[in-house]
Amino acid sequence: MEPAINTEALQELKSLMGDSLNDILQTFLDYMPAQIKDLRAAIQEENAEMVFNLAHKMKSSSSSIGAMGLARKAEQIELIGRAGKTDGTNDAFDELRKLYLDVEVALKRELGIS
Repeated sequence: MEPAINTEALQELKSLMGDSLNDILQTFLDYMPAQIKDLRAAIQEENAEMVFNLAHKMKSSSSSIGAMGLARKAEQIELIGRAGKTDGTNDAFDELRKLYLDVEVALKRELGIS
């Protein structure tokens, strides 16, 4: 099973950004729950455009911090939304939410938050 966070990518970011990386990780943790809630609502409303837009943002922000599994799942949802559909997003959303919880634990550990 793939780790929630690619530690090599995270260490590389840390070496480039220093302590400012902590701010980025905290922003990600602050921002993602609302994005996940909004994505759930867009799926329930069958709003494919909103599904596409939200999943695209999630993909980008997840990949930028090394959460590659989460980024790939967001991309899967993004592609469904881009096709103008929402069919098949419920199961993918459930997987995305579980992946996020793993990422959240890993990032909180990284930041020293319990």
